[in-house]
This record gives sequence, structure tokens and C-alpha cells, in this order.
Amino acid sequence: MQLTRLIYTSKQQGLNAQQVDQILQKSRANNVRDLVTGALIVGEDHFMQLLEGSRLNIGKCFMRIMQDRRHDDIQIITCGDVAQRLFQEWNMHLIKASRIKEEIISTYTIGGIFDPSKMSEFAIEDLCRTLAGGNWEAEAA
Repeated sequence: MQLTRLIYTSKQQGLNAQQVDQILQKSRANNVRDLVTGALIVGEDHFMQLLEGSRLNIGKCFMRIMQDRRHDDIQIITCGDVAQRLFQEWNMHLIKASRIKEEIISTYTIGGIFDPSKMSEFAIEDLCRTLAGGNWEAEAA
């Protein structure tokens, strides 16, 4: 199987924690079935998602996302073949931007705001590699 990675961003309008959890649970079920892995990074107004799997299953997954009204202004950041998965153990992991250590997230915010639609492709891929490495979560206050 040729492995494909897709990273996209979208705007989300005021989804509460329960609605985000519903997205996450449905995504996990679909991804387990389709052998897709990845991470969903949730900011105040934005989603950034990295998906990895077969080209066919990534295409099917992205078509579902395109039809989901909870996503606006969807922008593909990068899509292509890769040698290995970044998030091989996560069928879909939720990462809240607000929970990322300040010393990490501050590198990727613009004016103190996490807005992946304004980040370069290089910065987004770097952030994903950093998150895949672990030890990114801030201590609870």
C-alpha cells in the first residue's frame, strides 16, 4: 500500500466541546475501519488535521470532511506520498492548541493566535513533526 499524507485547515464556528467530541468519535470509528491515522488540532476558530493512510481511504475521508457543514473555508496545505506515518499509533488524536506548551505553540502563532490558514506549509509540517515526537502537552494549571 502506498502511504499518503494529507494536511488541511478549516474554520469552525463556535463548536462546543461536546460537538468536537462527536466529530472525534465518528472520525475514530471511520479511521479504524479504513486504517487511517492522524491528529486533529483544534484552535479557537480553526481546525488543522493531518491524515495518513492509503490514497483511496484518504480521498474518501476528505470527501466526507468536504461535505461536513461544521467545516468552512477548507484549505489543503499538502497532500502526497510519504514513506512512514507520523501518527502511527493514533487513529485520530485530538490536540487542543491551548494545551500545547507555550514554548512550542508560540513558534507557530501569529500575533498570539493559532491560525493555521496563515502558516506556511513548512511551519505546519514542522508543528506536526514536533507534536508526533510527544512531550508537547502543557501541565494542567
